[in-house]
Amino acid sequence: MTDRGLALPALRHQLVTAVLTLAAPGLQDAGFDPAPHLATLLTDACDATAPTPWLGHTLRTPEEAARTADLGAAVQAHLAALPPDPTPGDHLRSPTWHPVTTAAAQLARLLIHNDHHAC
Repeated sequence: MTDRGLALPALRHQLVTAVLTLAAPGLQDAGFDPAPHLATLLTDACDATAPTPWLGHTLRTPEEAARTADLGAAVQAHLAALPPDPTPGDHLRSPTWHPVTTAAAQLARLLIHNDHHAC
């Protein structure tokens, strides 16, 4: 991997933190609110529904963009299945939550691997 650096390293940190949190079901107890982590994926640090423009900004490789798009698709399906104004419990009890955590885990492994190789 050739790392040319990231234009927005602070946002990369937010992205990695959000993805790791979504990938860790052990952290998702009754007090867990996924909304801020989902917002990071969809607005703040990356548009997971169309991540390619974020290459070189918060994403390092085309593979990261592809895995981010997979997570974005899982998040969109999840959000579409929720009632209006969902509670944190609605997120965690939804049958569409497991695909979000699975896609997040796959992306998390890649993000961490690439960050270690970029150092």
